[in-house]
Amino acid sequence: MHENKFNIVEGRVMSLEELRHEVGEITGMRVKRFEGMESRVVAQKPSPDQEFETFNVRFDFEESYDFVDVVFTADKKSRIEDYDFEKDKVKVQLMSYKRMDAPKEYESSKVEE
Repeated sequence: MHENKFNIVEGRVMSLEELRHEVGEITGMRVKRFEGMESRVVAQKPSPDQEFETFNVRFDFEESYDFVDVVFTADKKSRIEDYDFEKDKVKVQLMSYKRMDAPKEYESSKVEE
């Protein structure tokens, strides 16, 4: 859906706040604030010779159940607690837009049994 524009961002180095802004600009939707939603890609472990770690972050939107999933890398640190994604720059590796079934405005407030 937004792959052509995502290609422009992939490979760039930026903060997660800058990435959040880019996702909002590309999709035209407001990205929810996120707290601690970064997750480490454990499938890449163990690789002691790599100089980077791989992580995922998910950006949810205010107006939709759709989301953008981003894989990024960061310089390797000795402990997971040493990463500060509010300040550290990361390298965007892959972005994908996940479309969910229905926009929020079509969600029914009434549930029938």
